[in-house]
Amino acid sequence: KYVILPIGRLRLLCVVFRMATKTPKTTMKVHLSKIFIAATLLLIASCSGYNKLLRHGSSEDKYEKALELYNESKYSKALVLFKEVETIFSHSERADSIMFYIGVCYFRTGDYVSSGEQFNTFREQFGRSPFLEEAEYYFAKGFYYSSSEPENDQTNTHVAMQAIGEYLSRYPNSHKKEDLMENLLDLRQRLYDKAYLNAKLYYDIGYYNSAVTALNNAIKRYPDSNHREELLFLIVCSHYEFAKNSVALKQRQRYLDMQDAYYTFIEEYPESIYRKDADKMFDDAKTFLDKFKDEDPGAVTTAVDEDTDQVNASTFTPTEKTDQDQPSKKKDKDKRQKEKKSKKSDNSEAENGTEKE
Repeated sequence: KYVILPIGRLRLLCVVFRMATKTPKTTMKVHLSKIFIAATLLLIASCSGYNKLLRHGSSEDKYEKALELYNESKYSKALVLFKEVETIFSHSERADSIMFYIGVCYFRTGDYVSSGEQFNTFREQFGRSPFLEEAEYYFAKGFYYSSSEPENDQTNTHVAMQAIGEYLSRYPNSHKKEDLMENLLDLRQRLYDKAYLNAKLYYDIGYYNSAVTALNNAIKRYPDSNHREELLFLIVCSHYEFAKNSVALKQRQRYLDMQDAYYTFIEEYPESIYRKDADKMFDDAKTFLDKFKDEDPGAVTTAVDEDTDQVNASTFTPTEKTDQDQPSKKKDKDKRQKEKKSKKSDNSEAENGTEKE
């Protein structure tokens, strides 16, 4: 009873089309407008049948129509009908299939959050369902599609990797294994990129000491990252810039740290594309260290706070202070100490109820 009206409209459309093809060109525009009107009526008629089913159809009719729409890949309409009958068939043999179809409809329409929640509930309630393996596949795949780009938060990336790992461990012979393995590699690459971008950001904004820590952490966390070579090179660069912009008192040790990072880099990547730049920085550090290798680094003092590392080294000059150079200051200091002791003695006697004669 739901297809009689659309067929009648279709016949009307065919008649109008025959008329349009047999008429002169002068009246073609008029008949084309008629064809458009007929097509619109046909669409309205088909929609009216769907809406009528929603309002007055039985649960069985809604379920059958939902399956029909689902098989035709009309997931939005199928979802509405499945939701209509979900509660009605919740305690029947169709409960697991309806819940599964709803999850797939969410997935196919791009609502991966809702599909994830649906399939997670399905796994908890229907552990022996024939749809279980497929549901867990969609569950993992939904998190993969909702994973963000490396520039954004990677929470869903970690969840997707865990879900894919669980699926592969439960179904090692699944025909979807190769597809999920590729997804797993893609997710891992996003984590490599995220760690690289986060660490490099400190270098780009000039926080070189923090950059060294962040770059080392990125290597420790993902030792097989495809960014490893550049990360090691950036460690050398960070040490170099940190030493070059440090106060004179701390430059020597920081250039030595830079050389250590350089040796680590060239030992692992002797033919690196960054080797030329690394060699130049090493030569600069060596020149500085050779120039001051005979000086005592402890002789250089500074009057600024030690936390202020990146200041002009020319403002610091070596000075030496002895008691022979400043006898008057030493006498004043001794006098102040005696006065303090005298005041403490007076306070003590006053507290004991005695007076000094």
